[in-house]
Amino acid sequence: MKKASFLFCLFLALALLPQTGAALVSEVKLLHGVPALFINGQPASQMAAAPYQAGTNDYNDFLRAGIQIYNIYFRFAWTSDAQYNFSRLDARLDAYLKINPKALFIGRVLLTPDEWFAREYPDEITRRDDGSPAGMPAGRTHPSFSSEHYRELSHRAMIALVTHLEEKYGDNIAGYQAGNGFGGEWLPFNSFWEVPPGAPPPAKFGVEDYSPAAKTAFRRWLRDKYKTDDALRGAWGDAQATLAAAEPPDEKARYTTPHGIFFDPALSTRVPDFFEFYNDSVASVLIENCRWLQEITHHQKITGAFYGYLWCNFPNLSAVHSGQLGLRKVLAAPEVNFLASPYTYDNKEIGGPNNSQSLPEAAQMHGKLYFNEVDTETHLQQRQWRWGNALHLPVSFEETRGLLIRDYAYSLTKGFGLWWTDLLGGDYHDDRIISLLAALRQVDMQSLDNNKKSAAEIAVVLDESGFWYCGDGEPLFNALLTAQKQWQLGFLGAPWEPQLLSDMDNPDLKDYKLYLFLNTFHVTPAQREAIHAKLKRNHATAVWVYAPGYITDQLSVENMSALAGIKLSESMTPGELHVDITDTNSPYTRSLKNSAYGTDVNVKDIIRYYDHQVYLKDPRDPGLQRNLPGFRISPRFFGADPDAAVLGKLAGLAQPGLVVKKQAGWTSVYSSAPILPADLLRNIARDAGCHIYSDAGDVVSAGGDFLGVYAPGGGSRRIHLPRPSRVTDLLQNSVVADGVTEFPLDLEANASALFKIETQ
Repeated sequence: MKKASFLFCLFLALALLPQTGAALVSEVKLLHGVPALFINGQPASQMAAAPYQAGTNDYNDFLRAGIQIYNIYFRFAWTSDAQYNFSRLDARLDAYLKINPKALFIGRVLLTPDEWFAREYPDEITRRDDGSPAGMPAGRTHPSFSSEHYRELSHRAMIALVTHLEEKYGDNIAGYQAGNGFGGEWLPFNSFWEVPPGAPPPAKFGVEDYSPAAKTAFRRWLRDKYKTDDALRGAWGDAQATLAAAEPPDEKARYTTPHGIFFDPALSTRVPDFFEFYNDSVASVLIENCRWLQEITHHQKITGAFYGYLWCNFPNLSAVHSGQLGLRKVLAAPEVNFLASPYTYDNKEIGGPNNSQSLPEAAQMHGKLYFNEVDTETHLQQRQWRWGNALHLPVSFEETRGLLIRDYAYSLTKGFGLWWTDLLGGDYHDDRIISLLAALRQVDMQSLDNNKKSAAEIAVVLDESGFWYCGDGEPLFNALLTAQKQWQLGFLGAPWEPQLLSDMDNPDLKDYKLYLFLNTFHVTPAQREAIHAKLKRNHATAVWVYAPGYITDQLSVENMSALAGIKLSESMTPGELHVDITDTNSPYTRSLKNSAYGTDVNVKDIIRYYDHQVYLKDPRDPGLQRNLPGFRISPRFFGADPDAAVLGKLAGLAQPGLVVKKQAGWTSVYSSAPILPADLLRNIARDAGCHIYSDAGDVVSAGGDFLGVYAPGGGSRRIHLPRPSRVTDLLQNSVVADGVTEFPLDLEANASALFKIETQ
């Protein structure tokens, strides 16, 4: 009986292995409350590397640092319907494994056919509204995400690729990253372009998809939403519209808004519908790709993707064309085990912060592992940016060290994974850098059993649907989101977390003490109730920016007032969103460095360090050569509540632009202008009961048992801890202080420190 039982168990175990023969199993499971990578049932270091360039030099740099997991492209030649050539990929993997047979790979699978696809299937490629192929560089063609034929062929290609890889390299593959679009990041190929010096700019703004395949899919999507022609006609305000013949809006319609920067749903939802459909179609293909990967590997390997770039008003000033606005759908998909993104490029170098382009804490809450792609450029490169201006790059190893520790601290304190990315080749080819990475990896290995519980008491709330109701390429989002984050939020001196508006009623969302609502223009009555209930739970403070709750089934300033609990009014007179502080006696406004903030403040500095210098470029210019004279935003909103305290005035209208009012169980703050200064937000946070680690304008990462401090300004500061603790410098391996709630820290400008904080 024992022998028979043993043979049965052995047979069962063999039957359950993937048919490809791979023994390695990877999964994402909770480790100390945070999603983490497990290999063959054991927690693994989540520090990886991504050598982009051919050859093994960069790979060897990371290998010398002790890194064992590599995120690389699994590129292959796809030369006809069912003809594939994997030899180039095999050669790369063979070269890596010859050096280190134990190396593990998370491979980026890009199902991009060669030009034969457009020749064979011209109706299945993505097109602009004038019928021209939508692609970058000019002349390139790419399949439409809506093409069922392309998806059928790509499914076959994926089966062939992954079956080949698992049979030959299965024990070295830790996971698969589904990729498509520009860089494999699910950014449509027409959405972003580089213009080499002297080359002609694009002649057409980046809009798509107007292919027959996409039009068919759009009509199917409308049929699912509206069911009947009458419902469609009512929503679109078009008595002639039919589900069978509905056409997507052309380029001009996409940016011709009837009410200032907004589309009015009471007039027509045609354009918002198309924006929602397009992003939904991208998210659907991403999820489908991950499902295929899970099926082919028999659920033995983790699958994920780059996605959720809500922060970066990307690409080329068009959030609604980015394909990234289906994050809620992706987070709900069990097929997706992890998300990844590069960190925001704007103001990321010397003196700036490290923050994701996505919403990694939202991903964590939904059980997804998050990988931060760290493509910091070091003192070994001095690359020029698109418009010929040098980046604010490090010029010494000491400055490089400060950035790399800053970048690692962001991941360590939040329980993220990361991969160091060498974009250009040779960025890490320095023994001092290798030694630093090795020391950080040692910290990473030792941290696996440490507490990773979030220390953030501040939530920053974003919404996908808020983009749909604004014109394509609306430049305000650059100020409202990116500039707010990269020039102010990054320097609060306290950790904060981005979350989705759609999760405000999620029971898994923790209670914060301060909520900053940025682009939450579209708020339903049910969401409003959920927000108010959340705020009342711990007497939190809410800061509302610009147009919170302005959109339901119509545009309504009354809805804004109901959401904020402050009577607000609007003016259609266009102008800058600029607030002058008028009351400096409030706890919020005492000792501010500047007496004004808004869209016309600090503009030169923002342009200088904004990715590709596209801040205040005219989004209607396809070459992004033409500058805007400034922001001319309409409508503008202001306080009109006699019971609210007025702390600042909206310039140009001389109306209350920064107001505060106590509510039943919570506090409400409304700002007419974005880019609220870090010191103003720090004062509001402190008043709300949030712990502030540093008042020195530092980039602070804190969470679990760890604390990281990056100091753009050198000198002495005091670091404040929430409770008595033992403080150990992790890179010096020395105890800094014991049993303290604060300690002094001296740092050179642009230097970083990394600590373990053991509560006593």
